[in-house]
Amino acid sequence: MELDDDWFELTREVLDATGIEPDDDPAACRWAALRNQANGLDIVATVIRQDGRWARLHNDAYFARSACLDFAYDYGLDEPR
Repeated sequence: MELDDDWFELTREVLDATGIEPDDDPAACRWAALRNQANGLDIVATVIRQDGRWARLHNDAYFARSACLDFAYDYGLDEPR
């Protein structure tokens, strides 16, 4: 992927799937995405939501991978490693 918009869309899908920042949740966790390589992205996030509750993080790695696989399939990309 070359476009920043594509990376942003993937980031949003992963954040939604993992429960870090579900769509339309104003009290979700704070986060930052760092694109430090041409083919990779790091996401860092707090685990406490803005309303003081813990984020739902059960199986977050599974949900993040699933979101990446769906994104790769939708865009005709190679399967993520």
